[in-house]
Amino acid sequence: MNEGEIIERRLKELALRAYNNGYYTFTNFLGIAEISMLKKLYAADADLKGMPYVLYGGSKGCERCVAAFGSEELFGYQCEFPVSCILIKPRMQKFADKLTHRDILGAVLNLGTKRDTIGDIYINDNEAFMFCIDTVRQYITDNLVKVKHTFVSCEQTTKEVDVNVNRTEICIQVSSLRIDSIVAKAYRLSRSEAQTLIRSGRVYINGIVCESAGRTPKAGEVITVRGYGRMEYKETAKETKKGKLVVNAIIWR
Repeated sequence: MNEGEIIERRLKELALRAYNNGYYTFTNFLGIAEISMLKKLYAADADLKGMPYVLYGGSKGCERCVAAFGSEELFGYQCEFPVSCILIKPRMQKFADKLTHRDILGAVLNLGTKRDTIGDIYINDNEAFMFCIDTVRQYITDNLVKVKHTFVSCEQTTKEVDVNVNRTEICIQVSSLRIDSIVAKAYRLSRSEAQTLIRSGRVYINGIVCESAGRTPKAGEVITVRGYGRMEYKETAKETKKGKLVVNAIIWR
C-alpha cells in the first residue's frame, strides 16, 4: 500500500467513524495534495455519500485545512474545530531579522513539532500569525523563543487574521487561456516548465489536481502551484491588437 492509499484509507476511516458513532471526527492539517485526495475520494466512493465534511484552516481562505466529518443536521450540534492561532513577534522589532514563512516554519519544526499539526502562516509587519492544532499550541508558545537570530515571544490570539495581506492584483498577457499558458506567465516560467509542473501533479484548481495542460480556468477559480504560490483567476479583460489576451488575476506572494 503506497502513501496515497494509506491517506485515503485514513480519511475514509474517519468519515465512517463519524457516521457510525454520531460525533465529529477531525484530521490534522491537510495540504493541497491531501485535500485533492479527499475530494476525489468523495467523488468516487459511494460509501461516503451520506457523510458530509467541512474544511477549515483557522480563517476563511486558508490553504492548509483541517477536515471535520459530520454536520449539525446529522448530529444536532455545531462542531468546534481544534485549531488555534499563535502570534509570533520579535521581542525587539528594531533589531530583528526580516522573518519569512520558511524561517517561522523551520523554527517550529525544529522543536520536534509534526508538519501536519501546523497550518498556514501569515506574516505582516514582521509579525507572524500561525495556525496550529490545539494540542501543540501550549508547547509551541512555551518553547519557541528564537527564529534565526531573533528572539521572539509567542501568545495565543483570537484576532481576526487577514489572509489576504499578501495578495496582489496582476494583469498579464497570454497567447491562450490554457492553464499552462497562464501559470507560465504568472510565475515567469517557460511554457514547457509549466507543463512539467502540471504533469508532475503540482498544479491544482480549487484544490483538485489539474490533469490537463489544456484546461481553461473559470472566473473565481483558485490555481495553486506547489512551490510557487496560488492565484485567483478573475477574468479575461480584453484582446490586444496583436491577438494577446489580457487576464486579470489576484496572486498570493
